[in-house]
Amino acid sequence: MEVERNTGNDKLRQQAEEHKNKGNDYFKRGLYSNAAEEYEKAIELFANEPNYYGNRAACFLQMKKYNKCLKDCEKALSLDLNNIKFLRRKALSLQYLGLFNEAKPIFEQIVNLDNSEQSLKEHKQIKELINYLQQAKQKLDSNQYKEALQFIEKVAKEVPDAVDIQILNCECLARTSNINQAQEQLRLIQDKHGPRAETYYLKGLIELYGGSPDKAKSILQEGVRQDQNNKKCLAAYQMAKDQDSYKSKGNDCLNSNKFNDAIDYYTKALEVDSNNFKFNSIIYANRGLAYQKLKDHRKAVNDFDKSIELNEKYFKPYLRRGDSRQELGDLDGAQSDYQKVMELDQGSIQQMRQKINDITRKQKQLSKKDYYKILEVDKNATDADIKKAYRKLALQWHPDKNKENEEQKKLADKKFREIAEAYSVLSDKQKRQQFDMGVDPNDPMGGAGGFETNIDPTQIFKMFFGGEGGADFGFGNMGGGEFPGGFHTMFTSNLGGMGQNMRGGSGFPFQFGDFSQQGGAGFPGFQFQGMQFTQQQQRRK
Repeated sequence: MEVERNTGNDKLRQQAEEHKNKGNDYFKRGLYSNAAEEYEKAIELFANEPNYYGNRAACFLQMKKYNKCLKDCEKALSLDLNNIKFLRRKALSLQYLGLFNEAKPIFEQIVNLDNSEQSLKEHKQIKELINYLQQAKQKLDSNQYKEALQFIEKVAKEVPDAVDIQILNCECLARTSNINQAQEQLRLIQDKHGPRAETYYLKGLIELYGGSPDKAKSILQEGVRQDQNNKKCLAAYQMAKDQDSYKSKGNDCLNSNKFNDAIDYYTKALEVDSNNFKFNSIIYANRGLAYQKLKDHRKAVNDFDKSIELNEKYFKPYLRRGDSRQELGDLDGAQSDYQKVMELDQGSIQQMRQKINDITRKQKQLSKKDYYKILEVDKNATDADIKKAYRKLALQWHPDKNKENEEQKKLADKKFREIAEAYSVLSDKQKRQQFDMGVDPNDPMGGAGGFETNIDPTQIFKMFFGGEGGADFGFGNMGGGEFPGGFHTMFTSNLGGMGQNMRGGSGFPFQFGDFSQQGGAGFPGFQFQGMQFTQQQQRRK
């Protein structure tokens, strides 16, 4: 009977080996499911052979059925305690499940049994993964999500099927505004592992950090309804609620011109979550606008800079920064900002082109003389202010009063000419208006056609002071302002006006003896170079 029993066992063993060999052939061809079926048949025929379990565990490892692999490894190791292959498959299954601390002692056991290059490499890797995961969790605990992501991505790359690791990776991606990647990560988690309790939390985070706080609140609130103990959903919901509340209050204050109150609410909104880049970009842009309304343009620009740093595709901070830069005199920076707005927002192109054109005119004006600055008056100066300023500066810089040395004389000549040039423009309403629009009427290339550009500062000086006190005009052939025989000029100047250049006395009033008439055209050689006079002049008493 014993012989018959042994013969029967041998036959079963032989049949089991045939199935094992078929399984090995399938395995080599990458047909792991077929191979596992053959090893299953072998186990049914001969249950105490550890290699059958070990081989089937290898199939499950390749098929990413790690829990089944672990179960077969446990059985195989119970029959062959120190089999390195079985130990390695068990350790790798634990590693791929993200159970690094359980895997580490098994890799250490393998190194003690087999000091091969592969064993050492695997042991080193598990230690690195444990270290990376610890670093990631420390950064997560301190809300340093950008730094945490750097570590968790290294781990997630090595264990793509470890669901807890992938959930952490998805959270870090969402909190660092890598929204598209976070969405893809969540999709993979759901495809591989089905619905999970973390789904509402992750979906809510993706919406929140993607710039949709209302959708985020709705999703997170539903997550709390489904599980009142879902602390992560509850915390994220409260955070979204607080941010939205402070933002709304800040906006209300801004629209009511309560700019300091608006700044306070926006500051509170920024304190809720420093990692919500898109939301905070909007808040910085709004707070900057409040500073701008208060004309604190330096603080405004600082906030706009932060807004752009957090979201470089958000066009509003560029627009607002451009306006503040203009006020600060940074025209090049403002122009660059307006050009960026045109790239980001097609609807603003026409408006930005107008702003850029205005800047171009200002830049052209700044590249020329500033007549207001020359006369030391502001842009709101009255005609009386301009005359007073000319009187003071013309007397101060008259060449006859500045003859101490050659250098002083050259400076005075330059100043005297500039002062006369400035007065010729600012004393004339039409020329001044053109200058304020960025066109220099005294520039022949400036586009102001029809105006004289040959300014004689001496003649302007004499006309200005002579018109008020009957002073000598200095025309040598006119006897100090009087024509021989009693002919006396009776005109006052309107420098830079719309009158005619005086050649031959065309169209101006004069008096000859007791006889007065409105201008004949026959005084040969009578001219005032560079001077312009109105046709209707009044005798000044």
